Amino acid sequence: MKTPRQVALAWLVQVIIKGRSVNEILAIQDQPELDPQHRPLAKQMLFGCLRYYHQLKTITDNLLDKPFKAKDSDLELVIIIGLYQLKYLSTPDHAAISESVELSRSIGKKWAAGLINGVLRRFQRESTEIESGLAKSLQFKFSHPGWIVKKLKLDWPQEFEQILTSNNHQAPMTIRANTIKNSVNEYLVKLQQVELNACEHPIATDGLVLEKAADVMALPGFAEGEVTVQDAAAQLPIEMLDLQPGQVVLDACAAPGGKTTHILQRQNQIKLTAVEMSASRAEKIRQTLDRLELDCELKISDVTDVDSWWNGQLFDRILLDVPCSASGVIRRNPDIKVHRKVTDIKPLLDIQSEILNECWQLLKPGGILVYATCSVFKQENQQQIQTFLESNEAEIIAMPKEKHQLLNGRAAVGYQILPGEMQMDGFYFCGLMKPLVVN
Repeated sequence: MKTPRQVALAWLVQVIIKGRSVNEILAIQDQPELDPQHRPLAKQMLFGCLRYYHQLKTITDNLLDKPFKAKDSDLELVIIIGLYQLKYLSTPDHAAISESVELSRSIGKKWAAGLINGVLRRFQRESTEIESGLAKSLQFKFSHPGWIVKKLKLDWPQEFEQILTSNNHQAPMTIRANTIKNSVNEYLVKLQQVELNACEHPIATDGLVLEKAADVMALPGFAEGEVTVQDAAAQLPIEMLDLQPGQVVLDACAAPGGKTTHILQRQNQIKLTAVEMSASRAEKIRQTLDRLELDCELKISDVTDVDSWWNGQLFDRILLDVPCSASGVIRRNPDIKVHRKVTDIKPLLDIQSEILNECWQLLKPGGILVYATCSVFKQENQQQIQTFLESNEAEIIAMPKEKHQLLNGRAAVGYQILPGEMQMDGFYFCGLMKPLVVN
């Protein structure tokens, strides 16, 4: 059996050195070399090291006389794991250091044991002085790449520090009751019966926030489709669609299927088409549909390649959850801070604009399109909509219920949620109604 530190190191190598996503590596449920009881600690170290990667790497670079060669870059991760334990976990210092030394030996690099020991012991002795000397570094202070810090400061000068702080904290587990099978209150009682504490979300009508995260299979009726996991912010765009029986509806860029099933949950007497470009992600939509006992027409295609999937019938409603930087969900996916680059933004803006303009042509006069992202960058959100409105006529739709007015005021157009606000992820959405007659 491997230790939790060995498994955490192997995972970090996959994420940081080989560029794989956390979700991808954790989707491999069976870890034959890891005692299942040790999986939570391994995950804690994985997520902790990723949340504080930029800060811990800044410390590591300061402690080393020279960087490791590329073939020994895993040793940098050994140090980062040790620093995370010394700085953020209650692991006794001697244990954190000795286990890190042993970790270097376990990967066949005994020659580095003395170096690992010396570096970590130096931080143990001089942490106050070292951190004081790094205080002006944006990467050290906020544990984000400098470009993200600067971009958030430009967009949100009053809130950027709070956004960065929220990104470094674990997000709550929020679920959506399947109201076809039980009401929110009925499901709340079911949670209480298995001693899972939760409360209703203040503005997400179908949402419940768990007091403590739980394995999905511990949720009553999960396998039977009584509930699904979905952040409260991602539940809100459905409110703007004003779904009615008989409507023809499009869910573009539909994976992983949370909003697809929410549409059907709210109104299953519609004709829904869900389009997803990735076959593997489309399969996840199908699995979610099957679990919740719902169905729709699922198309595997690039949504902008209209001729390959569209039957020519205009849509009454379109939900457009476009590809984006995912800058609003960093607290759930801290590897975004490692993988996302500033050069990614411009291509994403082009894709978003293309999808928005193509899908607008598929909307009936009088129909509603809701544009959404899990981003907090204004370029992808309100500025994208403002640019669209310069060349297209549309009426901006307001959220329908009084409680939703808590969201008003931050965005020039649409609704912008910042990470941690009312226990939600960072998210943007805007409802657009197509005029019956274009001037």
